[in-house]
Amino acid sequence: MSAIRQKIEARLDELEALMKAGNYAEAEELIPSIAKFMSVLTEEQRDLLNTVRFAIAENLDWTA
Repeated sequence: MSAIRQKIEARLDELEALMKAGNYAEAEELIPSIAKFMSVLTEEQRDLLNTVRFAIAENLDWTA
């Protein structure tokens, strides 16, 4: 796996952990550092990122 893909995976893992912990403010701050790689994200990764954005915007419970 390339260094960039590893970096993306690590950030997505961190994003998911922040969402599960209910720390939406930090998750929101992390999104731009992932979104800048949008052109190389897989469809699944883009879906996750968009779902996180929606959950934050609507203040939805991530664990439900």
